[in-house]
Amino acid sequence: MRWKHDGVQRWNAERLIVGVEEVLRCWDQDPARAAARLSGLLRGATPRAVVVLEGAYRGRRRSLATTLGAGVSTLGEDYGRHAPAVAALLTFDRSGYLREAGVRWLATSGELFTLPFLLLRLNDPVDPVRRQATAAVHTRLTVVHGASLVQLLPLIEGLGARRRAGPVVRTIGELLIDGDPAGRAALWAGARGDDTEVAASCLRMLATVEPAACVEQAVATGDPALRHWATGVATARGLDPAVQRRLLPLLESDPNPRIRGKALRARTHHPDSEPHLRRALLDPDARVRYLARTSLRALGHTSSAALYRATLTNADATRDAIIGALAGLADMGTRADATQLVAFLDHPNARIRGEAWRALGTLDPDTFTARTDQLRADPSGKVRRHLPTGRCGRNTDGHQTAVSTKRIRRVN
Repeated sequence: MRWKHDGVQRWNAERLIVGVEEVLRCWDQDPARAAARLSGLLRGATPRAVVVLEGAYRGRRRSLATTLGAGVSTLGEDYGRHAPAVAALLTFDRSGYLREAGVRWLATSGELFTLPFLLLRLNDPVDPVRRQATAAVHTRLTVVHGASLVQLLPLIEGLGARRRAGPVVRTIGELLIDGDPAGRAALWAGARGDDTEVAASCLRMLATVEPAACVEQAVATGDPALRHWATGVATARGLDPAVQRRLLPLLESDPNPRIRGKALRARTHHPDSEPHLRRALLDPDARVRYLARTSLRALGHTSSAALYRATLTNADATRDAIIGALAGLADMGTRADATQLVAFLDHPNARIRGEAWRALGTLDPDTFTARTDQLRADPSGKVRRHLPTGRCGRNTDGHQTAVSTKRIRRVN
């Protein structure tokens, strides 16, 4: 689940910050041991943890200059294989001189873990630091494996919105999409992976060339954010109509009514929309039903209530269709429909019983009042919440109820 994954990411970032602070506090006591500990922390850090670390480190009042002294120029000699980690941390320092020294040192290092540190300096306010970082990143793009770049895409996307880093970020996108075929394969591997943020970044990049496949993959994940994003791609006016017709059924069956509504609105722009609009008349959500009715009205059809009545007499109607018909009849029916509604007050499904009671209370309040004892005896609290409310905002069963004052305008 996404929230669990995000919680793990926050925990890793906080652990990294605490670890780095402990290293810096004991640096003067044993620099070699501190550098080794720092190397272990930074090599195992995720790109997102590195971004959080930069934000936290930026708030430090002390510069590393007081700790390292004149040792900035002799990192390799002083710290050996742990020198890249020390140089990487220097790229976060408040001192532009130290940031430039750190970037210059990393430019000569082939360590993959240092790439996020170089990427973050693409937006550095100091021009020499930014130029050196840009040159170092360009050099690495020719040798870094596509899978490594894919894991950095959330970071790269964030940098893309920054003016100074934008050109390099666009170059990375072109490299993965239009360069070596392995780059696009790595993007699809990331899109199908377990990391939701990496998957989202990969799909956004791939959607520029393969929108249909990206929408199908996003819907298949079940992730709410990805499904909403896929809805925007699939319902875009500029999308090929044939591709859009292929994708809309995926969205029309989505559990989220907002997504179903957007899909239905896109459907109205196609000439063969009438059968889909009629199916949407039975949607459980009032907004989707209203959109279907208004769209059918624009096409000259005014038989919505008749469809609701026919559905309630159909022995093969599904649960969702019955719910949609009861809710629709509450919008469009008359007192004469109360007889049909009464037949569903004892239905085994609590959701159907609840919709039947709600429709009955709307269309025939007298019959509803006469059957209040039956409603009060219903075993489901979700059904009993339709009992009449008193002054205190609670129904006569003692349960608090929310009564909506919003009305769906009748559109025959």
